[in-house]
Amino acid sequence: MFGGFFGRRGFGRDPFEDIFRQFQEMERLMSEMMRGFGGFAREFPGFEAGFEPRIEMYETPDEIVVRAEMPGLDKDSIDVKVRGNYLIIKGVKKQEQKEEKDNVFFSETFYGEFQRVIPLPVEVKEEGIEAYYDKGILEIRLPKAEAARKEVKIIVKEPEEKKKGKEDEDKK
Repeated sequence: MFGGFFGRRGFGRDPFEDIFRQFQEMERLMSEMMRGFGGFAREFPGFEAGFEPRIEMYETPDEIVVRAEMPGLDKDSIDVKVRGNYLIIKGVKKQEQKEEKDNVFFSETFYGEFQRVIPLPVEVKEEGIEAYYDKGILEIRLPKAEAARKEVKIIVKEPEEKKKGKEDEDKK
């Protein structure tokens, strides 16, 4: 999926991809757990369940593409940054002025600030990053750095070749 070393050409599963999937699952479970506390937020002042946009991320030969669901936001209230190997999406969902209604039973709509930090599976170039927001979907296209696009062939040697190579280096 993310072009890992071990996941290609029938050599088995990529352990880094497994770790990344486990991290995503843990993040999803924490998000679900916090979302479940939403009803308690009104009971306990200072506790806020928060909002975290759902994302999908995929890889093409030249870029990483991240799509985030962010309905009801204005594009000017979205802030996107790359810091190291992380994509950071921040935003604010503003509550429109409404008249108070006596018959509201509950509201699960989130208003306020949010942030999502997404680990990137490969190094990306700073130049050429683009973001588009249309109909509640934020799409971010991150071009891969040359090192991430480059494939290096590694020659597998016998143990005797390792010793011989070491001896040749020691003689220099």
